[in-house]
Amino acid sequence: MDLAELRAKLDRLNEQIVGRFKDRSWFVLNEAVYTPGAIPIEGRPGVSLMEWSLEGLERYHASLGRFDVPDQHPLMPEVVAPSPVRRKLDLPRLPAIAPPPRDQLIRFYISILPRLCRPGDDPHYYGETAYADADLLARINERIYLGAFVAYSKLERDSSVLQLADRPHALRAALRDPQRESGVIAQACDAAQRYALSADLIAEVFRWMIEQTLDLEVRFIQQVAILHT
Repeated sequence: MDLAELRAKLDRLNEQIVGRFKDRSWFVLNEAVYTPGAIPIEGRPGVSLMEWSLEGLERYHASLGRFDVPDQHPLMPEVVAPSPVRRKLDLPRLPAIAPPPRDQLIRFYISILPRLCRPGDDPHYYGETAYADADLLARINERIYLGAFVAYSKLERDSSVLQLADRPHALRAALRDPQRESGVIAQACDAAQRYALSADLIAEVFRWMIEQTLDLEVRFIQQVAILHT
């Protein structure tokens, strides 16, 4: 649970996320992908192709045992089945904490797409569009959920933060690391420039992810405090 190792993992995810935004930007907006029922799916009326793609991706990842690892949490737990894969894991099992609501993540993601993608509709690339969306959402979700492990590491270094559990604003301030946050955003903007993406847009995305991660860190510390009472 070394904080430096966690941050190295977050940095790798950050780079992957920017790269996947570039992948998504190759395709036009394809609004039909996000509209339930706009692209018929046999046996699943009222489901968007993006949701269908995310379900399929997480089913596959679950079959390999991804969600048996404590620092992973599916966006669609209702479709995930136990994995037949058995392996020895040595990460700590943390107190249960739910990630931010997936609808909140999906709404934010869809809201920024008009600034990332060219307008238009191209049925030839609906599948590629939905896959890029699902993979991006899964990576962003993973990055946010790692906040629980970051909070655990901070708690190991300074247990006094438990005393702030009933003062969420003070707790949030104590958990913040402005220098680290500025560095993450600067690195993301550098990556955006390498990928010929809007640095302003990527900075907005990373600020949003950081705030979501802090929300989860606060809720994690509060859950630990409840367990200690």
